[in-house]
Amino acid sequence: MLYLGVAATGVAYLLYFGLIAGAGASKAVLVTYLVPSLALVYGAVFLDESITLVSLAGLALVLAGVALGTGTIGRSRRARRARAASLTR
Repeated sequence: MLYLGVAATGVAYLLYFGLIAGAGASKAVLVTYLVPSLALVYGAVFLDESITLVSLAGLALVLAGVALGTGTIGRSRRARRARAASLTR
């Protein structure tokens, strides 16, 4: 059991630091905001917890915040084109 905990933690650290190296620290920290979302899904699937309208509203707020933080929504078309052009150079 100890080996499983140590191995899982080691793999998680490698994945997280790989994410930081690839996407940057400001975007990698947004992954932590997805934990409540996964807890909601896991609770419903494995523990037969009910998903209420309030929990879905909270989930929508969390996902919207992550989308804003990563720049998926909220950027203008011109800013997206400029970003894409700078990456291709």
